[in-house]
Amino acid sequence: EKMADKHPKKGLSSVLSEPEKMADKHPSKSSEDVPRISLRDFLDPWNKWVVVPNGSWKGYFDWLPEKLRVGPWSPMAPIFLITYVATIIYTKPQPTIEFDYELTRLFPEAHSAYWYYNLIGFLWTLFILHTSLKEMSPTIFLSYTYQSWTAICIRHGISAAAPFLPSSYYMLFQIHEILRFHCLVTATVTFTVWNFALMPVIYVKGCNTDIKKKKFIKFFFGFNLVQAHLLNIVYAILNTIVSSPRRFIVTDLWCSMVTLLAYTLFYLLFMDRIGVHFYPVFSPRAHWCILTYSACVGCYVATYFGWNNLISKFIVTSAIAS
Repeated sequence: EKMADKHPKKGLSSVLSEPEKMADKHPSKSSEDVPRISLRDFLDPWNKWVVVPNGSWKGYFDWLPEKLRVGPWSPMAPIFLITYVATIIYTKPQPTIEFDYELTRLFPEAHSAYWYYNLIGFLWTLFILHTSLKEMSPTIFLSYTYQSWTAICIRHGISAAAPFLPSSYYMLFQIHEILRFHCLVTATVTFTVWNFALMPVIYVKGCNTDIKKKKFIKFFFGFNLVQAHLLNIVYAILNTIVSSPRRFIVTDLWCSMVTLLAYTLFYLLFMDRIGVHFYPVFSPRAHWCILTYSACVGCYVATYFGWNNLISKFIVTSAIAS
């Protein structure tokens, strides 16, 4: 994640940001420093697994212990992945993963207060995405945070457009419902993990001087990151619960588990090979990775039941009020 100074080997104390701040914005790096990687490097079965020197993209992750960057995977990683994939296949909703027609029609009526919210919310989240791209780089789309933010933006847009779309836009309505729980769970994970786990750890362990602590606080409360890490949960709740509430069903949870698997495979099979280690606790080379992987799955399941309980109370309260 973003380097706090120009020397990537200064240790953890130099890491004051999250992944979306890396790459092009580093003032001491030129385009010549970017490792030359071809598709053949990935497809060649005789090529080494990590295709960049020392398992660190442009040296940005030299602060991370080498044993987490290069070397063989722990057997716990493939065991977890095989078990996870098998569970996804076995628990596939029957007879279909598609949402019922009635569920796909759950969106605010045109020109209602919540419709205006979704329209403004779409434009606002799109604006934040635009300013983040200008301030940082397209590498933000590699991060869990901004993939979640992009999904929230897309769902706001579909919610605003839905009242004007004919029923022939069947797949778009399905995507709208697939994104319902996905947006809420990823926003919940981002909000919780960043604000109550990563941020305090970086501040206490990574900022060993008053100057670094002040810089980190300034960075943490930057405009775009306040949106992506603090207010993201607000936009997700307003779009997925308040504007068109319904209880989540097993299909919602299953679809979110599939998207989690997709990001996990992307992180382990692509980002790990090019030496981009946004989330070191998920290194497949550590035996304890099975604990962190399982914790992620547990967070999704806990979020599913937790939000369903709150939604039930919200629906009852709304019905009484009306």
